[in-house]
Amino acid sequence: MSVLDEITREVESDSTSVGLILHGSRAAGTDRAGSDFDLMRVVTDETYPARAALREKRTGADGLAADVFYSSPARLRRLADEPDWQVGMLVTGRVLVDRGPLATLVDETLRRAGEHAHACLGEHYDGYLNCFVRSLKAWRRGDELGGRMQAGESALHLVRTLFALERRWHPYHDQLAGPLRELEPTQGWNEGELAEALLRLLRDADPTFQQELELRVEALLESRGVAHEWGPEDDLQPLKEHRFR
Repeated sequence: MSVLDEITREVESDSTSVGLILHGSRAAGTDRAGSDFDLMRVVTDETYPARAALREKRTGADGLAADVFYSSPARLRRLADEPDWQVGMLVTGRVLVDRGPLATLVDETLRRAGEHAHACLGEHYDGYLNCFVRSLKAWRRGDELGGRMQAGESALHLVRTLFALERRWHPYHDQLAGPLRELEPTQGWNEGELAEALLRLLRDADPTFQQELELRVEALLESRGVAHEWGPEDDLQPLKEHRFR
């Protein structure tokens, strides 16, 4: 019996368990041979305090390991009200066992976290534009390090902007591939284009490419009725038009 089967059967027969969620690389499809099973065991609110500090690591007969931490319905509801890094586990997670309304609770947590992300859309968009401007200014004055660093930071803001636009919480950065593909047809990108754009920002930070990408992003946001707040007194427009070659 694999370690996953073992834990699954325990949860299914445990009256104090609400369900089991697989997250991490195995849920996101980015696992490799020997990857651990990252599991969130959701227990009842009454029994959670006794298990809150537990972090269980177990290895099965097949040599594969499981890393289990505990949560509860109340914690998931609180995560919906005040989303943080743990939401990323749910974005690509899969409910394996549902002894109560766990799948519904996860869906609601993700929906409300997505609404929170959308409420911060302007902040994420402004962060992307600010890093874009600072990167191009650095390139313009010959500061390659500054230009590359700001381009890398712009990629982080861009990811949050694109997911927030769809009222979705962003996944972990090492689990982006699948969720990015889901965004592409909705936002008018070609297949694989978003991943390649982010790689170019991180790998090359080419200012001319950044200008092209910013125009695409700005047009996308405007098509959804989202306008930036950068005016003629700011540096955005001159930098969009500057010739680097």
